[in-house]
Amino acid sequence: MQQSLCLKNLMLLLVLSSLLVAASGAVCGGCMENKVACMNSTHYKVCINNSPIENGGLLSCGNGKICTSLLDPCWLSIEGDGVEPVCDPNAVNCRTCDGSQMFVCTSRTTFQLCNGSDLSPIINTCPDNTFCSIDSGEYCVKSCSLPNGKYECDKLAP
Repeated sequence: MQQSLCLKNLMLLLVLSSLLVAASGAVCGGCMENKVACMNSTHYKVCINNSPIENGGLLSCGNGKICTSLLDPCWLSIEGDGVEPVCDPNAVNCRTCDGSQMFVCTSRTTFQLCNGSDLSPIINTCPDNTFCSIDSGEYCVKSCSLPNGKYECDKLAP
């Protein structure tokens, strides 16, 4: 009986440890060791050659599941289990025009001209497979060139 309990605990430990992938370096929109890129808290894209497939579209984790850096990227969200989505659903950090810069990123792939503290109505779109990065000294860069590996504006669309 006790041997059976020990065996069950050992199996549970093996299953859980096989599911876990190192979470360090997990960045919203960036490819992870589990071969996916979480694009928001509940959707992901498959990665090939460390790049999200652009024409593949977003894949949903399904009801009640979050996109994680675990081996199985979609995890049933249970409060208090310590598993957090790679993309914080409440974090949308986009600069606004404050008169100090000429352009701001208005989404991951778009930027607009600032007229003082107002945005111009024209939305500029980055070429395929590039992301808005005014801080890099260019307007659009490949994901590997994003300063600190982070988006300047973590919105999927303007």
